[in-house]
Amino acid sequence: MNDTDNALLTYFDAAARGFGDRLRQVPATHWESPTPCTEWNVRQLVNHMIQGSRTYVALLRGGSSGEFMANLNQHALDGDPVAAHQEAVAECRAAFHADGALDRIVDYPFGPVPGRQLLGLYVVDAVVHTWDLARAVQLDERLDPDTVRWVLDNFRWIYANVSESPISDSAEYYGPPTTAPSGPTSPQNRLLHAMGRTP
Repeated sequence: MNDTDNALLTYFDAAARGFGDRLRQVPATHWESPTPCTEWNVRQLVNHMIQGSRTYVALLRGGSSGEFMANLNQHALDGDPVAAHQEAVAECRAAFHADGALDRIVDYPFGPVPGRQLLGLYVVDAVVHTWDLARAVQLDERLDPDTVRWVLDNFRWIYANVSESPISDSAEYYGPPTTAPSGPTSPQNRLLHAMGRTP
């Protein structure tokens, strides 16, 4: 694995850590609270992140896009959600670190992509949903600035040839970008607006 790939993998760690940090702070009274993802409450958002890590592992190990979609929203919160998230992230991290994983073409549901690009998709998902969770539970909304800058710098590469994405005309999984107020805006807010959020 070269230095560039090692750097890329650090963004996975930062994104997963950010979500895990907020997850540990979720009060017991907030699991049914709404999130900026209007179809999900906090419990459903956390379930998505845990099951998402597991489905990425399956893709990296040769799983099909059909299996990915069938398993993505399976219930994953029978026990301790923090422990379940840590376990899923650890398994996903190991799958991305496996020899040849970043070069392997995986059967992503919205177009085949190399594992390297799949990692980018994971990073965006984790970063944006970290903000969603923080907003829902009124926690610190500041995202890791280095990871945010990396996502912005590589936004078109991350979503290249992906049919459902913020840079396509898709409507099922991504809402339209929101309008930023006039004047300077932070990199974090630029990313959130691009992903259909209203920071």
